[in-house]
Amino acid sequence: MLLIYVKHWPFDNPEFLKFINLPIIKSILQFTLFSLSLNIIIRFLQLIYRKRKKYGDKFSDNVISGLQNIYYIIGFAAFVILLLSLFGVEPKELITALSILAASIAIITKDLVLDIICGIQLSFSKDLAIGDYVKIGDQKGNVLDLNINKIILHNDNDDIIYIPNSKAYSSELINYSQKELRKYNVEFAISTNQNISFEDLSEMLLEILTEYKEYRAMEEDKLMIISINKDEIKYKIQYKLNQVNPKIAGIIKIKIMNAILKKIQVINKN
Repeated sequence: MLLIYVKHWPFDNPEFLKFINLPIIKSILQFTLFSLSLNIIIRFLQLIYRKRKKYGDKFSDNVISGLQNIYYIIGFAAFVILLLSLFGVEPKELITALSILAASIAIITKDLVLDIICGIQLSFSKDLAIGDYVKIGDQKGNVLDLNINKIILHNDNDDIIYIPNSKAYSSELINYSQKELRKYNVEFAISTNQNISFEDLSEMLLEILTEYKEYRAMEEDKLMIISINKDEIKYKIQYKLNQVNPKIAGIIKIKIMNAILKKIQVINKN
């Protein structure tokens, strides 16, 4: 539409050719072309990965975050080169000059560089993934994001915790989501003097667990008798959640224990 409006090809204008050949304009155009090309390549790779894994368009995991981090790193490097070219500094000359100060720069930036390298390593590893419930050092929580230099956790107290990638890489890491830790047990004992049958307990516990059916793997609920002694009978309830969720597991346990306590109190009153 612009070409139709001006009614001539702008590149035929000598003044326009002089303008785009200015060093500053040329550098900006080169950076823009490189940045857009890199963005298209990264997005294309992400699209292929999502299609192969049958993920949605907004789904994100380690590989997608890792590709995005690579885009940021290369894009930042290209932007630095752009700034240098705007000031008339040739990148080759700069690298030669900085070789003398390489040791000092390495000491100053070693933490940031280490975080970036560890972040790329964690992004493409199978040890950690977005959505996993993990323990890193003394911190527990769900992984919300894997940034270029930090891991973002959401702990059981609804706090958002930022952990440097280098610390996560060097600390003890426990991934609960990759282990069969979705099974939870509740153990309790009832006196033999209490007139509570196994069937009554099963019905009561099933009613409680049904309230949380959206969190449960339905086929995994079990009520078992551990031992029978002279004074008491020991029971164990085992149920499985569809994801690692200590908060919901704690709520279910409290509700079960309260229901058993109320049942005993009602029997004692009668």
